[in-house]
Amino acid sequence: MITATNITKVYVDNDITTNALKGISLTINQGEFVAIMGPSGSGKSTLLQMLSFLDRPTAGIIKFEEKEMQTLDDAALATFRNETIGFVFQSFNLLPRVSVYRNVELPLLYSVSLPADARKSRIEAAVANVGLTERLQIAAGKLSGGQKQRVAIARALVANPAVVFADEPTGNLDSASGKQVMEILKKLHEDGRTVILVTHDLATAQYANRLIRIKDGLVDSDTAL
Repeated sequence: MITATNITKVYVDNDITTNALKGISLTINQGEFVAIMGPSGSGKSTLLQMLSFLDRPTAGIIKFEEKEMQTLDDAALATFRNETIGFVFQSFNLLPRVSVYRNVELPLLYSVSLPADARKSRIEAAVANVGLTERLQIAAGKLSGGQKQRVAIARALVANPAVVFADEPTGNLDSASGKQVMEILKKLHEDGRTVILVTHDLATAQYANRLIRIKDGLVDSDTAL
């Protein structure tokens, strides 16, 4: 599904150059549940940004289903992300004063072809999928951390993406809430969804069926779980 070949990423800030990725090659197949781990500064979050097309590599080739994504301009890439990828952030990235319904609706606002009744059905189904139907009209800022992350997952799912990316999805949660979130992601994988997450926590990584360890901008190991 996603193939990265000799990916490098260099950041330049004034006179300081940081080689975040130093030539990573890997393939992620449809239906996999992949965890990416590594110490702080190893390049794991940068790699996730490359694989999810939130950023472009300095050099190398990334293909999605054999299409070279570097051929897309920024507008086309944004449309591709909205239609194909769901993203769950550690910090939730919700609008706190807006209802759960409106937060989950956001990715669908860019889909002019989706009728209002179909949009409503999708939102309600996505929220039900994370067990928050009774919170549908509650402002997101009034929810617990675990509930906020479940809303973020519903938002990531509402456009029916091919791949769900999660960046430290349990990082701001207590252990019980983190387990709930990971059980939801596990169920998505069991239903056939491709899931790729970054985590610093081995217990979280063990929900996956493949573990990629990153060290100093390179793949240190790649093992089945």
